[in-house]
Amino acid sequence: MSSKAQSFKPGLAGILLLALSCSTALAADFRGVAPAPALAPARGAYVSVFGGGGANIMDFTQLGTVFFTEAEGGPMSVNATGRGKTAGVGFVGLQVGHEWAYGASLLPAFEIEGLYLAGTQRATLNNPTDRLNEHTFDNNFPMRNAVLLANFVLGFRTSYPSVTPYVGIGAGAARVAVHGANSAQIDPPEAGINHFNSGTDSSAWTFAAQAKAGVRFALGNNAYVFGEYRYLYVGATDQIFGPTVVPGHAATSAWTVRFGDMSNHLGAAGIGFRF
Repeated sequence: MSSKAQSFKPGLAGILLLALSCSTALAADFRGVAPAPALAPARGAYVSVFGGGGANIMDFTQLGTVFFTEAEGGPMSVNATGRGKTAGVGFVGLQVGHEWAYGASLLPAFEIEGLYLAGTQRATLNNPTDRLNEHTFDNNFPMRNAVLLANFVLGFRTSYPSVTPYVGIGAGAARVAVHGANSAQIDPPEAGINHFNSGTDSSAWTFAAQAKAGVRFALGNNAYVFGEYRYLYVGATDQIFGPTVVPGHAATSAWTVRFGDMSNHLGAAGIGFRF
């Protein structure tokens, strides 16, 4: 065999191999078998900052005693109740966590999250009593609440690697703090008197839990943005405010205001970074 024929054999073999590869790919395409899509990678360790706003609503009960003189009928108990008006709230937060890949579809994560919420609750409270025709308070409670939660979050891989929907639940504790509370009696009117005037600040700890759902969008390999809805539950607390100390006004006990369970409906947006 000539040297020319021998040099032609490797070239022919290469052409046949290339043709076989192309025919295999064409056959797969003809059968409708598409190449497997790229999967969103697990974030590993990550940190995120976020903020947003929403609304909350709760019930209130104001308890105390007004020390009228015996000539005025003696001490009168106050048990005034009412539902707060829907109030706006703003918040900011920080979370640190770790996400893993589980199978082809799931991205479970565990995270620790802190939130700071600010807003003012307003409520009209009525004290039914035979001693007075009406006994109604108009109260304002400027609140600054801190919440610490441990969350389990489950992400879902999609055919778009940069888009990851997720859901999460969490539980922890909340510090409900009030600064500058005001309780004005509007029936019968007592203009200019704050019934909490000797102590307008109070705070208490309680249980907190949340559920959230959102979507995360990758920004390159190490950053992402997200938007989500949260329902944040904060348990009831008893807040203690100072007695009414005003010249010419009947003395009172310290006031206990029971804040009922608080329901917060919140929208959030944030940015995060993976390591």
